[in-house]
Amino acid sequence: MTIPVVDIFAGPGGLGEGFSSYVPNGRKEPAFKISVSAEMEANAARTLRLRAFFRQFPPGEVPESYYEYVRGKRDTPWTEATRGEWKAACEEALQLTLGIAEHDRILADRVAKVAGQDQPWVLVGGPPCQAYSLVGRSRNKGNRDYLPEKDERHFLYRHYLELIRKFSPAVFVMENVKGILSSKVGGSLIFPQILRDLSQPGGHGGPRYRILPLVTPDPGTEDDSSRFILRAEELGVPQARHRVILLGISEQLSDGYTPITAQPTQTYVEHVLRHLPRRRSGITKQKVQDWRRDAERILVATAKLVQRTQKDVADELFAAAHRLPATDPGSGGRWMRWAGDYGHLPDHLKDWLHDPRLGGILNHEVRAHMAEDLKRYAYTAAFTKVHKQSPKGPDEFPTALYPDHLSWGSGGFSDRFKAQAWKRPSSTVTSHLSKDGHYFIHPDASQLRSISVREAARLQTFPDNYFFEGSRGAQFRQVGNAVPPWMARQIAEVVYSALTSR
Repeated sequence: MTIPVVDIFAGPGGLGEGFSSYVPNGRKEPAFKISVSAEMEANAARTLRLRAFFRQFPPGEVPESYYEYVRGKRDTPWTEATRGEWKAACEEALQLTLGIAEHDRILADRVAKVAGQDQPWVLVGGPPCQAYSLVGRSRNKGNRDYLPEKDERHFLYRHYLELIRKFSPAVFVMENVKGILSSKVGGSLIFPQILRDLSQPGGHGGPRYRILPLVTPDPGTEDDSSRFILRAEELGVPQARHRVILLGISEQLSDGYTPITAQPTQTYVEHVLRHLPRRRSGITKQKVQDWRRDAERILVATAKLVQRTQKDVADELFAAAHRLPATDPGSGGRWMRWAGDYGHLPDHLKDWLHDPRLGGILNHEVRAHMAEDLKRYAYTAAFTKVHKQSPKGPDEFPTALYPDHLSWGSGGFSDRFKAQAWKRPSSTVTSHLSKDGHYFIHPDASQLRSISVREAARLQTFPDNYFFEGSRGAQFRQVGNAVPPWMARQIAEVVYSALTSR
């Protein structure tokens, strides 16, 4: 039996990728199949559709036309021979905006067909989180006219709730940011209301659900809402990403399920980024004539700024100047040929990330930066390598490198420039990467840049053959908003245990 999954607020498909790739012990086929996925943003919906096409085929049997498309060698991923699979992908992955009556009707009709198949099915999704996130709430405080109770984003979960009420999935999974635990509307915390709504979505006469944590709670936290927090870095993801994930199990099912067990060792940035092809930044409003010359000049000038006060950082900057490649590594593009170095990946991610048919690397383009920011990037990366953490604002930044921002000395942006450390999980990958890369400076000072879309995707554990559609900014937004697929796979395992428990 393959269990149908409906994925709403799907983004580029991180949850769906995890569910559709989970194969239980003793089976040859995946336990779950995405029946319907819905996403409002056009580029994410295109990514979702392309991945739905990829999954129409068994592993290793994806047509060459897919690879030619993602390499930019053809205009469509399908051919006449695979037109049927492309049509199925288009019927699976829908661009819909919930709250628009016609779109709500389309989704309800599709979900009704899934629910009418006389077998258990699963609803997953992550309602948009801007109203709950700490950054979003901070922005709202600056708006004197802002009223939380009139911000409909607080109540987008009700679209999710309505599907549960009408169609009674056997299990649901709802993901959101940690800020949902402390968000208030009308002076009251909204999270207890969400729990009540989800446990009895139709009121006293409707379906009932047990809302359970996905990990075994620490002793003493049985009644604490923090038990719903899933920490990605404890699950083999090279990223410190903390999300609230609610597991709803119908009371018609048994009480049994197997929670996720945290892994004893962590996966670090270096495990997934160190051996990727080198890239280099461009310089904003300048055409790069001789990158090696320009990069050496920036690194040496920055080293001289701190030579008297921070000799160890200066030494690392001088060393970075000597690590510059002999040939210009370029700034990347849609696809670049690469033989691949997968031997250094952790065992659990080798087969997960690697596709030998790809023959290169996708979405490894990096942005240009202002020349002055490149000095800040150089310093930040070198400081982080020496001190194992990024410099904190004015106190640890050379005066000559202070940015011209009013907020710089306020303490509110003390880590405005942040390099990722090789031997740690990364910071939380967010959609802010679409605006600038200041929080995600590459650990290698000699590359003088922020991370690429592919590097962000690896920190999120998207397989290397997962192609993100749209502009670079659109790609960053998709990656930053997604659930890490490797974490989603482990969630799928818990859901499967709940559905098969006796």
